[in-house]
Amino acid sequence: MRKIELITFKGCQTAIDLNRFLIDLIEAENLDAEVETIVVPSSEKAEEMGLYGSPTILVDGEEYQKQPFAQSGFY
Repeated sequence: MRKIELITFKGCQTAIDLNRFLIDLIEAENLDAEVETIVVPSSEKAEEMGLYGSPTILVDGEEYQKQPFAQSGFY
């Protein structure tokens, strides 16, 4: 089973929409995957975790859209 982690801050509309899209896609395509939403409490915690935006997507623990030259923290 593939694990998709959707890491975001509270109230991020993009993450809310993406979560629904991913769940619908998994169901429509009968994929062996699950989505877990993780809410990070602050920009400081996001920076500490090395996150580069909201939402951040990890697939089986690997960041999907990492920007190696970007400054970490939610924006």
